[in-house]
Amino acid sequence: MKRPGRFFATLVALPALVSLGACASARTSKPEIPVEPQVVQATVRFHKEYVLAPGDKIEVVVQRSPEVSRSVTIRPDGHISLPLLQDVPAAGLTVPELDSQLTELFSKRFTAPEVTVIADTVRQPMVYVIGDVTTPTPVPLRDAPTAMQAITHAGGFRRSASMRDIAIIRLAEDGILRAMLVPVSSPGQPGPYMALRVAPLQPDDLIFVPESGRSQMTRFIDDFVNRPLTGINSLFFTYVNFRLVEQLNR
Repeated sequence: MKRPGRFFATLVALPALVSLGACASARTSKPEIPVEPQVVQATVRFHKEYVLAPGDKIEVVVQRSPEVSRSVTIRPDGHISLPLLQDVPAAGLTVPELDSQLTELFSKRFTAPEVTVIADTVRQPMVYVIGDVTTPTPVPLRDAPTAMQAITHAGGFRRSASMRDIAIIRLAEDGILRAMLVPVSSPGQPGPYMALRVAPLQPDDLIFVPESGRSQMTRFIDDFVNRPLTGINSLFFTYVNFRLVEQLNR
């Protein structure tokens, strides 16, 4: 596996840059001007693969063998039932992984089976709030189109939260994983709330609320941007709908 690339930006400088911007705003009476978010990104490209879960409806097509092809729903125990194979674990696997598993199992019954797994009905788009909030949780995007709404669904901030250092982790269409520090341009206590209320979210965004101090933010960025295959992917065991896969052809 290729080693993830280094950051293009220096993490330690991010909170300082935002703080300097807030101090400058406090010293002027000019109208507030939107501030571009500070961004840290990895040089390695990734793509997302959906992780199957109980309740998902999938279609299993075995070419030239319609008698064993089925449209099935993953049961609460994480398994599906298919002719000849009986119970097969499916939850926690990506579609390609399940496809490969079924091909191997059917190969014991057929010669060179051609198996295709299609995800028909899956979970709704989600965003994920983690860090120093009351209840880290997944939130339906339709219920939380902004960062503040997502944090509210997670029970709000803990007293130890650093509200001016909140980051949104996002995999862009170009395959680059980015951590964007939510810019706070307004001074005083309402500043972070105002910034978060206008910070739009996209499907599968991770909103990270660190504790006060830079050390936790540094560790988080390292785990979730520089080493996402161990950081973000470890979350899917609890509630994340997807898994990151490194793109080998760039």
